[in-house]
Amino acid sequence: METLSSRLRAVTQIAPEHPAIVGQGNTLSYRELLQEIQNLATHLARVGIGPGSRVGLALPNGAGFVTSFFAVVHVGGVVVPLNPVLQEAEMSAIMADARLSVVLTEQTLRERCARALGAAAGLETDRVIIPEDLDCLDDTAWTAELAEPQSQALYLYSSGTTGQPKCVARNHFNLLYETDCLIAALQLSPSDCVLGVAPFTHINGLMRSMVASMLAGATLVPLAQFERRTVGRVIQEHAITIFIGVPFMFAMLAETRWPQPIDFSSLRFCVSSSAPLRPDTSIRFHERYGLYLRQLYGTTETGTIALNLSRQPERSLDAVGTPLQGVTLDVFGEDFQVMPAGEVGDIGIQSPAAACEYLNAPEHTKMAFTDGYFFPGDIGRKDSEGLIYLLGRKSLFINRGGYKVNPYEIEELIDGHPKVQEVVVIGVETAYGDEKIKAVIVPAESFEEHEIVDYCRGKVADFKIPSIVEFRPALPKSATGKVLRKFL
Repeated sequence: METLSSRLRAVTQIAPEHPAIVGQGNTLSYRELLQEIQNLATHLARVGIGPGSRVGLALPNGAGFVTSFFAVVHVGGVVVPLNPVLQEAEMSAIMADARLSVVLTEQTLRERCARALGAAAGLETDRVIIPEDLDCLDDTAWTAELAEPQSQALYLYSSGTTGQPKCVARNHFNLLYETDCLIAALQLSPSDCVLGVAPFTHINGLMRSMVASMLAGATLVPLAQFERRTVGRVIQEHAITIFIGVPFMFAMLAETRWPQPIDFSSLRFCVSSSAPLRPDTSIRFHERYGLYLRQLYGTTETGTIALNLSRQPERSLDAVGTPLQGVTLDVFGEDFQVMPAGEVGDIGIQSPAAACEYLNAPEHTKMAFTDGYFFPGDIGRKDSEGLIYLLGRKSLFINRGGYKVNPYEIEELIDGHPKVQEVVVIGVETAYGDEKIKAVIVPAESFEEHEIVDYCRGKVADFKIPSIVEFRPALPKSATGKVLRKFL
């Protein structure tokens, strides 16, 4: 059976000089990419990183992330993505929970990662490696692959259905199964050029853009951040064929007025994931660029679940499609009975690509994983043709540009402000299909909105900071004292 590393080697053998990664004025062929991966893998093995070692990746989208990911799994290690926008305390919590052995990062993030490691409870390591600073080794020094198909390869942290982020562990087989299904569904091939702008530290950018393109032998064009005019230029200049992003990216592009005509005709698929896609966004995008957006449904726990590849997408713009090969999605009623077509209920998923538990969190595992199904907390229905429609979330988590924000975390933070008496944090839907974070505050004394933003900055990632602050004399509550969020 294959591993991620062995599959990449097989792809390289077929077309070693085919461009693998294009970016920042440089092009890496698959042969050159594999050589860089082997070089880093050898360094990792020499410093004791091997089967079971947990390795943090605090890197932006780029060739360095791709190289580091495949080098870690090559030596049997487990990749733990660390979003570079996280603050030290947030990084430190993940580092401690994952029991990291080392962090791979870039020079600009070295000090933040080192401080976060130092503050991580129970860790005995302070190793931070900058891969781009390492010297090249001779081919004879290359290390053998140490991974196995059932070896854990990836730890991703998910809000799941409740509580603080929990660790989702997936092995090589899980990730390869998901990748093969995506490649088949999108008909990815070496002739494709994939735009990698969704963060590689998130399941959407990591699996659906980065890993899928590499294992299909396609060309990846990574971008460290979304800037719509840069994205437009890259699509045109590199003849991008596959663009997998989040709704707000496509909404912004649909509204962009270019200084001169722009050509998006190379695009085969634009796939939107990680947040609900508004049908009007797809319509406006089609009017501008002649292509309907396709919704994809997935979770950190299960990988990709469904994809809308209807031949008449205009008839099902609000559907997330049908399950990928081997994936089962059922809609359950309150008595755990599968509901017939058209009926609304709890979504349950079975997939060979899925994890089967939250690592070291048995209570949360019991709540979300039942009888072989994972229940993400989504409410939905299936029509008579098998198309899936998501109708909402059972939980209160806020979807901010594809990132899931726990409102309780932000409430706890703001509650520490000396001028705050009470606070509730909610999500407010935007025109782009995601949500803004709104803090509704009962003040203990008079103060300004910007004081809340200033208070939060540096304590949590920027995407978690409220963009709306509202002051009220009191919060609406039930007779039992429960805050009635629906009135906020």
